Amino acid sequence: MKRALNRGVPFLILALLILSIAVSIEGYVSIKIMKIIDYGLDGNMELFKKESFAAFILVGILLPLNILATVTRGLYINKSLIKAKVYYVDRLFKKNINEFQEENNAKYLSALTNDMNNIEGKYLIGIYETGASLIRFLVSFIVIASVSPLALFIGLGISCLSAIITMLMGKPLQKHERQRSDLFEGYTSYIREVLGAFQIIKANDLEDKVKDDFYNKSEGIQYKGYIIDKIYTFVSASQQFIMMISIFSIFLVSVYMAIKGSITAGAVILIINNMERMFFPLMSLTETFPRIISVKSLFEKIDESLENQDNYEETLELNDFKHSIEFKNVYFSYEDNPVLENIDLSLKKGGKYLIVGPSGGGKSTLLKLLRKYFNPTAGEILVDGINLKDIKKESYFKNISNVEQQVFLFKDTVKNNITLYKDYTDEEINLAIDRAGLTDFIKGLPEGLDTMIYDNGKNISGGEKSRIAIARGLLAKADIIFLDEAFASLDARVAREIEKTLLSLEGVMVVNVSHVVFDETKDKYDQVFVVKNKAVLAV
Repeated sequence: MKRALNRGVPFLILALLILSIAVSIEGYVSIKIMKIIDYGLDGNMELFKKESFAAFILVGILLPLNILATVTRGLYINKSLIKAKVYYVDRLFKKNINEFQEENNAKYLSALTNDMNNIEGKYLIGIYETGASLIRFLVSFIVIASVSPLALFIGLGISCLSAIITMLMGKPLQKHERQRSDLFEGYTSYIREVLGAFQIIKANDLEDKVKDDFYNKSEGIQYKGYIIDKIYTFVSASQQFIMMISIFSIFLVSVYMAIKGSITAGAVILIINNMERMFFPLMSLTETFPRIISVKSLFEKIDESLENQDNYEETLELNDFKHSIEFKNVYFSYEDNPVLENIDLSLKKGGKYLIVGPSGGGKSTLLKLLRKYFNPTAGEILVDGINLKDIKKESYFKNISNVEQQVFLFKDTVKNNITLYKDYTDEEINLAIDRAGLTDFIKGLPEGLDTMIYDNGKNISGGEKSRIAIARGLLAKADIIFLDEAFASLDARVAREIEKTLLSLEGVMVVNVSHVVFDETKDKYDQVFVVKNKAVLAV
């Protein structure tokens, strides 16, 4: 994650460079002000006017520079955060499907929302503010050094003391930030579950229980935030106390030096002003630095969540499917829970297969193995004699088409949801639409194929969503079509028509996992398999 954020460094350098110019001019203006005061007190009006005019010009230059500094700061944060999110999503889609499904999606949602917000507020902004504070500190350092090394020596002592406080406070913040991230992850998961069960909660009068649970989870997160803020407050209060005492001490020293004639009255004002400009950036630096350190634990957590546990190297390509898929003594278990044992199975290209069985009997697991979502715990799955485990996922996925019961639709046109942004001829699209039983539906839409779909298909029925998914599968012209309860949301007449179309496809293997079985189409399958008691039986 840090490497992705580092891609925004050029924008950070640009922002800090412009800020350096602006702060340097501010420092030079403070020197001009010292001279203006001294010339005024000496009664030298000619130099007084000359320096005043020069200072006025410099102040005018500062306005566009400060605006540009603000714009480039925003550009740095924006570019860095976009690169971090793109990196995260890119890595996320490299996760193994089985490992992704085993984990709670709330982990990833929380990372893209809560953790990214923390990275923006505490890391990206913190890095910029740290750089800005160092620049302001150095400019004030140089300005004061040109007038009074003694005052500078006192300032350095304060710097060392503040740095020690900062380092001591950084470690506990890392621990608390990671704990709060974990709490947010669970909180996000809980909110998703509650919103998904809205009807059940209302129908069963469970509002009070949900509110109590919500209160307890919210209280835990807020309390952890309170602990973190309390540590920050302690650090900030300690530093402010040290700096205010220091500023007052330097003020007394400067006045004493002026009385003794070591420095001028203008130099006293310059030292006081620049001490504030040096101390407050330093105070900001010591506040933001612990925040930056605290985000380290989030980087570690995010990177850990994106790692695949199974890093088996796939080396072979499957250009096209020619003959068969065979299971050779396949065994599969979820951890210590065996689901399938000693499975021997042969599916031929062009064959039509129906897989039935009781709920929880292993149908979905068998389909996931066929789809290469999981690898067998033991045994082999051979595709044209090649171990499926060795075939690259992208290569295999090009040969298959999946039709799910739960259909995801993009916020886009009907056409793009059917074609999935691939190029097909109008004839190919219309044929797939007809075979999927979508012709009348599309004719009835106000803009036909260009009609927009919203909110994952909120403006169309469940049956229409299923038919769009089937049209996708038909349009892909894949060698293998896997159906997972694809007819569950369709009325019987439409389901039978679509099933007949799929069973009539020549040269295409169709594997239909379903609890919806029609007597008039059942006999059209080459083989029916029953999955139960950890076995697959041909009937």
